[in-house]
Amino acid sequence: MAKSQETNRLWPFYSLVAAFSRRFGLIVIGGLVVYSAILVTKQTHQYRVATSELNKLQDEQTALDLNWQKLRLEQSALAEHSRIEKIATEKLKMKNLDKNSEVIITVDESK
Repeated sequence: MAKSQETNRLWPFYSLVAAFSRRFGLIVIGGLVVYSAILVTKQTHQYRVATSELNKLQDEQTALDLNWQKLRLEQSALAEHSRIEKIATEKLKMKNLDKNSEVIITVDESK
């Protein structure tokens, strides 16, 4: 019976705490909802910025790949044997030697 009297005596306090908890709880829940909305907005913005940056980098990679292919084609065209031989004969006045005009030099390494 002592416990019942103690509970009855504290009932106004419990009632006040319960009312305060309900109001404060609604405020806290409302604050958490607003905070969650702000976080979702921030994450969405970061995702869009990252996606935009990714698209820019992919476009740059595509441009670099095209440039690399052009350079490889140019290199293969410049390194063709017929082109090199033509430049050697026209600009440098070089010519192919026949067997009679070849001179072979040997080095004796025993000395």
